[in-house]
Amino acid sequence: MSRLTHILAGPVLVAGLCLSGPLASPALAQPLGDVSPRVSGLELGLFCAPPEGGRRPAPDTMSGWVHVPDEPVEMVALGTVAPAVLGMGFGVRFRLADNAAVETRYTVTHPAMPPTGITEQQWSGSIAPGMTDTVFFQFDIPEELQPGDWTFSAEVDGEVLFTALFTVLPPADMPDAAHLCAAPSLLS
Repeated sequence: MSRLTHILAGPVLVAGLCLSGPLASPALAQPLGDVSPRVSGLELGLFCAPPEGGRRPAPDTMSGWVHVPDEPVEMVALGTVAPAVLGMGFGVRFRLADNAAVETRYTVTHPAMPPTGITEQQWSGSIAPGMTDTVFFQFDIPEELQPGDWTFSAEVDGEVLFTALFTVLPPADMPDAAHLCAAPSLLS
């Protein structure tokens, strides 16, 4: 289901480089609501993930674990609209203004996923001083391909750092974006 250098089965958190792609649209990439002054940088976009490097427990997720990649996750386009395609990820890359290590709590809300009808998943992470992290969801199994509104939130010490709204559409509505990522690498 997805990753985390934190990576989650479904949602994903990973350190990495930002590469804007041919579908980059900064005007569309705006957070929902206020962004904490603790956040010094924030980008919303589409991601393609490297192969899984491992897994760690994440009991408040549909799968009960998150992926841990071997290398940074690549951002391939800026924006807040994503195609429902296996192997595609979408989410937020951010940097904290303070230079301290922090424990994080991530929440993703989404349309109901079969077979349980789950609509919210949460997991914990940490950010090392001076690091940029990424929290995103990658479609790894067909049950996750749910069109509609999705949100990502990050908290530190009970403070919401940001909330971002994404719209997931059927791939036919976004044919160019539907082919940005190679075949799903986490399904093997």
